[in-house]
Amino acid sequence: MISNNTTTKNETLMALAFNAPNSRMIVYEPVRNENGEIVDFTFVLISKATVDFFGGKDFTGKTITQALPDGNTMIADMARVIETGITHSWTRFYEVGQHEGNWFEVTDTRSGNYLVRVWDNITKRKLADEVLENQLAEQAEKKYLTLFNSIDLGFCIIEMIYDEKGKAYDYRFIEYNPAFEKQTGLTDAKGKTIKTLNPKHEQHWFDMYGRIAQTGEALYFEQEAVLINGWYEVSAFSVANDGKTVAVIFNDITLRKTAEKELNAFNTKLENEVKDRTSSLKEVNEILGQKIDELAKSNKELESFNYIASHDLQEPLRKIQTFLTLIKQRGKDEATVIGYMDKINTSAERMSALISDVLTYSKLSIEKHFVPIDLNIIIDNVLSDYELVISEKNAVVKKGILPIINAVPPQMHQLFSNLISNALKYSSNAPIIEIKSEIKTVKDLQIAEIIVADNGIGFDDQYSDQIFKLFQRLHGKSEYSGTGIGLSICKKITEQHNGNISAKSEIGKGTTFTVQLPV
Repeated sequence: MISNNTTTKNETLMALAFNAPNSRMIVYEPVRNENGEIVDFTFVLISKATVDFFGGKDFTGKTITQALPDGNTMIADMARVIETGITHSWTRFYEVGQHEGNWFEVTDTRSGNYLVRVWDNITKRKLADEVLENQLAEQAEKKYLTLFNSIDLGFCIIEMIYDEKGKAYDYRFIEYNPAFEKQTGLTDAKGKTIKTLNPKHEQHWFDMYGRIAQTGEALYFEQEAVLINGWYEVSAFSVANDGKTVAVIFNDITLRKTAEKELNAFNTKLENEVKDRTSSLKEVNEILGQKIDELAKSNKELESFNYIASHDLQEPLRKIQTFLTLIKQRGKDEATVIGYMDKINTSAERMSALISDVLTYSKLSIEKHFVPIDLNIIIDNVLSDYELVISEKNAVVKKGILPIINAVPPQMHQLFSNLISNALKYSSNAPIIEIKSEIKTVKDLQIAEIIVADNGIGFDDQYSDQIFKLFQRLHGKSEYSGTGIGLSICKKITEQHNGNISAKSEIGKGTTFTVQLPV
């Protein structure tokens, strides 16, 4: 049990602490309206230091709105402390009056049903912080100046000057580093305008820097400064966001530009010398050219013959070999033998016709033997070649109506034979092959677009260009047969017809080839 003497002593100590010279403290009691909302606060207790702070005025018993004309701006924040119990702190600077130039940190805390406000003069701390900030800024500035003065790149800060219509017509140098003078040859430029130093300075510099200052858009460019006889690599950007100040970093690239100019002149001279030499050797070149053309033509015909013969003749020959084997196995049935012999004869005739076409192709210039051909007949012939494979694999071929185009027939047969062969070969289930076409107009030129799509194993689409390269294979020979030239032949044929071929694929979901050929 606490004695009355002890209680009195504690109250005396608390009163002394409350009224200590440096104890700025107020106890408020909230004032509520009939709806229980806090609309004001009453001064319940005010420390002596607080009374002194208010210039000797004691507001005990008065409300904030009565005592302080602008005090109602604080009521909402104070009410929030009472309602939520969350302490609220802020700082305030007095610019005028009794406490001019002083900073105070104010803290409102809920205590029971009352709000206790305590504030401390933190001016010394603020001033110490400012001193520290200034010291750090000075250190940063020293580092900046060291870098600024040591780099080999020219650097300057300029202030744009505009006429009454807002057009830039000059600029003033605010600051620059030693490399600036070395690279430009301009000395004692600080505070001076460029027109003072160089009255004929080109207008395009003002236009560029003015645009950077006003838009805030950084710009990198290479520009010749004619008046100082040099080329510069320039990076410029706006600073200060005042529409006037621009920082410019530049480097003299005159030597590089001179070397480039000399190199271009040398290349031009070399080209002219080559032209002169070519002209002087014209007669010799004509003779050699004839021989080279003849040799190239022979090689090209032989190459085409080898490609087509080795790839397209396989299927007719395979059918003949297969039916001969079947005759040996089932030769007792005369009707069956006759049927097989008919199929052998058909394949042999087709092979003979194909050989004849290939031989004809190998002897003739491609450019001179474009003829109108019906692609429906070409596709039917190809499907006839692969009849046995189609049957063995239970393949389904869906063919739409195809156009008539101007092309070389053997090459068209080769092209679609390769594509259909791939569709049959690279499949894990019963192949489904769809062939369709559409006529499109591109730059007033009619183009036949033929689609050959399958449901085969597909491939990663990132290889859609690689597959057309000569001898490029995406699968090992142990997995699938082939030489790796089939699709390169397709690409070569389409290019010779002023067309193109492309592929889209996805692993496990098949491949779609798109062939575009002029009609």
